Amino acid sequence: MIIETAARAFAERGFDGVSLNELVAATGMSKGAFYFHFSTKEEVALAAFRSKQVELIERLAVGVDGNADVVDQLTAILRRRAELVSDDPSQHCVIRLGGELSPRSSPGSEYASFMETASDTLAGLIRRGIRSGEFRRQLDAEATARAIFAWIVGMDSLSLLDSAGKGLAQRTEEVLALIIPALTAGPLRKERRRR
Repeated sequence: MIIETAARAFAERGFDGVSLNELVAATGMSKGAFYFHFSTKEEVALAAFRSKQVELIERLAVGVDGNADVVDQLTAILRRRAELVSDDPSQHCVIRLGGELSPRSSPGSEYASFMETASDTLAGLIRRGIRSGEFRRQLDAEATARAIFAWIVGMDSLSLLDSAGKGLAQRTEEVLALIIPALTAGPLRKERRRR
């Protein structure tokens, strides 16, 4: 209950727009009961971000054909991410808090470890694409995953600035138009253009 309430509040108003007292009141819990679980707003924000990030990653796998080409899987995952974050108000906290917690966090922090989860997931997909010959062999999977993740974070920030997150699907298509040609091996790229 606390996490879901906090996720919605942070998604709507951001980290600085929500006080700890407002979160306590929104849950309907007493301060003592609330503080049994969380003692600071930062703790609540990290827990809400992590919970929604894990939920998002789990939901991304649903509806993505594991037997499809890796290029198609990556495309489907990024499109589905935009859809889920746009359609579920509590998921929106992933992009809102993601942009706000990054400058507040340091290397080795709990938040930094959450970012590694997303980057590691992408790196696994990139490695599969390299092994299958869909992606260029000279790619470094970890560096490529970090670059894609940086594009995603930037895309989220721009989407928040220009349309309060409503333009995420369009931003995703813009990023895909750059990422896919950069990743794909020569013969596959030619074959995909013919389709």
